Amino acid sequence: MPAGSDDIVRRDFQHGKVAYAFQWNSSNHMRLGNQTGDLASLWAHLKTIQSGRIPESLFSDPMFTRASRLRLVSMPQAKRVGFRKQLERIGSISTRVDDDLVLRLREYHQNRNYPGYSADHGILQEFLFHDPQTIAIEVPVWSDSYSITGHIDLIRYVDGFIQICDYKPGPLESTKRRFFDSLPQVSAYGEMMAHLLAGTLRSALEAPLLPQIRCSIFDTHSCWHFGAELFVQLQTMGYLQNI
Repeated sequence: MPAGSDDIVRRDFQHGKVAYAFQWNSSNHMRLGNQTGDLASLWAHLKTIQSGRIPESLFSDPMFTRASRLRLVSMPQAKRVGFRKQLERIGSISTRVDDDLVLRLREYHQNRNYPGYSADHGILQEFLFHDPQTIAIEVPVWSDSYSITGHIDLIRYVDGFIQICDYKPGPLESTKRRFFDSLPQVSAYGEMMAHLLAGTLRSALEAPLLPQIRCSIFDTHSCWHFGAELFVQLQTMGYLQNI
C-alpha cells in the first residue's frame, strides 16, 4: 500500500549552499521493525536527525570534506579495469542488472513517462512512497574521525542489511566508469553510517556490535553491491585521495 503524506517525516537542512530535504517513512520503518537490532539503532539515529540534533557546523567546516569529493587515485585505464575486475573476482563488488533497485527504478520512470530512463534525483520520492523496503532519503552523515560529511540518497532494509543506496543516472556506456569513480563516496557513506549506528546504545537494543550494512550504486541499467568495509580497504591499499 503506497505511503501517504502523513507517513513521511521531513526536516529541511541548509548545508553550505545546498538545501537538503531529509524525509523518513516512519510507517515503513515501524513495519520493518524498530524495537531491536540494527533497525532500532537506525530508528534512534533518524530520530536524532528529525529533531535537528546533529552537528550542522561540520557540513560547512572547511576542514571537513564532502564525501562526493572523494576520489580514487589517478591510474592508467588498464589499471582501473584490472582493479575493478580484481574487486569483482574477490567478491568485494557484485553486479546485478535485474536487481530490485533497478527494476523499481525502471518502473518509476515508466510511471512518470520519462523515456530517457535518466531522471534526476527527484525520482527517489517514488521509492519513499511506493517501495515497502525504503526507509529514508537525503540522510545526513558525518565522521569526526575521517573529517568527512555527506548525504545518503536512499536507505532501505533488505535481507537483514541496512542498504545505503546512491543513484548515479547516466547512459549505459558510462555506467562502469560512473560507478567505479563513486566507490570512495558511497563506501564512505556506509562507513560513516556504521560508526554512527555503533554509537547508539546497541546492547540495550539487542544489536550486534557492528551494524550489518551493504552499499549500492544504481541506475536503470545495473546495480553494484559492496560492503561498507570497502572504504577502509581502499584507504589501506592507498587508493583514496582527498582525505
